[in-house]
Amino acid sequence: MQPIFERLKEKGLTLTPQRMAIVECLVGNTTHPTVDEIYSGIKERYPTMSKATVYSTLKVLKDLGEVQELSIRKRGEVCFDPIPGMHHHFMCSECGNVLDVTLACPEKCPILSVDTIDGHKINEIQAYLYGICSDCASKSA
Repeated sequence: MQPIFERLKEKGLTLTPQRMAIVECLVGNTTHPTVDEIYSGIKERYPTMSKATVYSTLKVLKDLGEVQELSIRKRGEVCFDPIPGMHHHFMCSECGNVLDVTLACPEKCPILSVDTIDGHKINEIQAYLYGICSDCASKSA
């Protein structure tokens, strides 16, 4: 936990108790939480904190490269990943869970070796897989 706080301080971010609670909620969290889930998880400790604080903190963390904002929609909401490095995500159409997928693909994907395609500048690449997770598949079997 301490290294991320140190990196954030080095990048000039003021570490308020609310921001620290948001970071703590994210670090090691593999559920890819939404703003509502993060807010619900810490509002008891900080009842005066608004969702706007969560939104603004997540934007700062994203801009600093500490989290990924995923375009994949979890119950219609954007979700966040505390692992900023490139990797794939899988969304279960049954339970709605978003899971990290480990493939050698991101490092070997030929599209990553170009920064433009047909004259279009590439800023970001996100690949999502959709289907039924192993837990839901085993329940229906």
